[in-house]
Amino acid sequence: MADINEIMSVIAQIFAYVLAAIIIFQIIKILLGGSWEIETVIFALLVLNITITFSIINKISKVEKIIYGHIEWHKGKDSK
Repeated sequence: MADINEIMSVIAQIFAYVLAAIIIFQIIKILLGGSWEIETVIFALLVLNITITFSIINKISKVEKIIYGHIEWHKGKDSK
């Protein structure tokens, strides 16, 4: 069973993809002459950036745990 962090990461990634699609659509509309206010688009880009950042941090922490466990295994220590 997947732990809660993995589920939250997947949900955040899905949210980021949907948000990115909406933002791209709005930027195209801005270029063609009408859309949200520019402040709203900038805020949406900021939220997208934060979502992607937390998703990347979650993946990096998993890799760090794996590497730490592997290094401890080489040292002859129990990594659990």
